[in-house]
Amino acid sequence: MKSEIRQCQNCKQDFNIEPDDFGFYEKIKVPPPTFCPECRSQLRLCFRNERFFYKRQCDNCKKDTISMFSINKPFPVWCNDCWWSDDLNSKKYAMDYDSNKPFFEQFNILWQKVPKQALVSTRSVNSNYLNYAADNKGCYMIVESSNNENCINCYWIQLSKDLVDCSFTQKVELSYEVDDCYDSNSLSFSKGCYSCLGSSFLVDCRGCTNCLGCINLRNQQYNIFNKSYSKEEYEKKLKSFKLNTYSGLESFKIEFQNFIKDKPRKFAELFNAVKSVGNYMTNIKNNRYCFHSYEAEDNAYSIHVWRGAKNCVDCNTAGRTAELIYNSLNMGMEVSNVICSSMCWSSQFMEYCINCPNSQHCFGCVGLIKDSYCILNKQYTKEGYEKLRAEIIEKMKQENIYGNFFPKNISALGYNESSAIDEYPLTKEEALDQGFKWEDTERGTYGKETIDWKNFPDSILDLSKNFDVNKEIFACLECKKNYRIINNELSFYERLGIPIPRNCPECRHIKRFKNRGPNKLWHRKCMKEGCTNEFETSYSLDRPEIIYCERCYNQEVY
Repeated sequence: MKSEIRQCQNCKQDFNIEPDDFGFYEKIKVPPPTFCPECRSQLRLCFRNERFFYKRQCDNCKKDTISMFSINKPFPVWCNDCWWSDDLNSKKYAMDYDSNKPFFEQFNILWQKVPKQALVSTRSVNSNYLNYAADNKGCYMIVESSNNENCINCYWIQLSKDLVDCSFTQKVELSYEVDDCYDSNSLSFSKGCYSCLGSSFLVDCRGCTNCLGCINLRNQQYNIFNKSYSKEEYEKKLKSFKLNTYSGLESFKIEFQNFIKDKPRKFAELFNAVKSVGNYMTNIKNNRYCFHSYEAEDNAYSIHVWRGAKNCVDCNTAGRTAELIYNSLNMGMEVSNVICSSMCWSSQFMEYCINCPNSQHCFGCVGLIKDSYCILNKQYTKEGYEKLRAEIIEKMKQENIYGNFFPKNISALGYNESSAIDEYPLTKEEALDQGFKWEDTERGTYGKETIDWKNFPDSILDLSKNFDVNKEIFACLECKKNYRIINNELSFYERLGIPIPRNCPECRHIKRFKNRGPNKLWHRKCMKEGCTNEFETSYSLDRPEIIYCERCYNQEVY
């Protein structure tokens, strides 16, 4: 079978369907997509709110709670305790399927009735403000994360401990403002590092200890700006930068950026990636156009496929042995044979379902727990289910919509509060013009600050013992939004000698996210003189970095 070029029915751009794609579609019995990979991803992400939270009442117990859904949403929202309690009986909203009405129209009626989970979190203890998270302890405001302890303001971290403002880490401890780092301890302001210790401002370093402001180092210690020092010289020079002061830290950031701007970068952050194309991948095989993936194989057009994910196509988050997942998002452990669904953790043979954990053989269902053979939340016998399911699918195929994700009008979210805004930024006018929704409810407060940064101590060491930082309200220098520093966060800064951040957690997250580059690829050539190698890279043609192929890069750093 040959590859085939088709026109996206949404953006009208051409896209390629490769032979392996056709094989997968035949395997799961769905027609080839009519949208390009980017439009498919954008549509899925407009259904997910990860980090924008609101205060509201639980519509069941009436207690105040924090929710990903604003108070003006038209459907019921329940706190986590109520949603997982016996009070929830989603089958009471069951509907009979009407063959004379469009399937998505009927699903939307059910979707509006069933109580939504305020925040999606399970099996976490002594933790607050967690979303899409599980098995955490003592954590605060972490998203898309599991099996962590004492972490604050983090995104997509795994098996980590004592982190603040980190993202895309695994097995990292006591670190601050790091991204895409593994098996490391006591790092700060670093990216793309493995097995590093006691260092700051590192980019793409391996096995380094006590290094500062370095790039592309391997198994070094006591280096500053890639120059080796004795231990005594290193410690003396380290103190001279005054990194425990805000002014010293900001000055060093500028100096570091100037140092690395003419240093070569590898075209993609790939480590032990066999026959794979994408970025931020480790220990993977046959991953095509995937981003942030590790210990996974045979996946395509996906983001965050990890730890045993296999044969997942068009997925945003699938892991822990997830298999045969198509056009879906937020698929956790022990999930298989899922089509166009969301948050069906530990479920199998699910289609067009949302938030139905521990279930099997369901179609078009919402909020079911440990159920099977249901359509639009109505219970059927195995035989009755299979007959009606086949009828619905046949009609959807005739309408050329089977295999497409839910239409954007069904999303419960405004585009600006969904995950799509990170990957595919749009103005309010652009979003509305494209048929997305927009949320105008204000998040947080402005103008309530009790501190003027001009009068705030420059050094974390100069905070008065009589000054209670936890009671103060700060204003972000970037967006002017108010924020607080919680007690555990302050203790962390004092322990590591880090100045109180002058930007709010959201702006800090956005900066790390932008620094990663887009989950998109451009075809480019190696910039090493005399090299003719070509590759797919997330560095667009207008980026200033010097990009090398893997061979030329390895010759440079080893």
